[in-house]
Amino acid sequence: MSSRRWSVSESLIRELSASTVERALSNVDGVQHVEVHYATGRVEIEYDDSVTDPDAFAETIENQGYTPQPA
Repeated sequence: MSSRRWSVSESLIRELSASTVERALSNVDGVQHVEVHYATGRVEIEYDDSVTDPDAFAETIENQGYTPQPA
């Protein structure tokens, strides 16, 4: 299992936005655990690196309307 941290440049002001991003990331194949901290914009992902390409995380976050940066 691997883990990856991202920071989102736009603050996830509302808890609802954080939940939407968390749900989208949870649907990526191989993802085992996701935590999105809406107050700080930090995203923590645990995943199976034999199944998941970490580039999929950035794409998924971008698809939710945010600009991810590795933390």
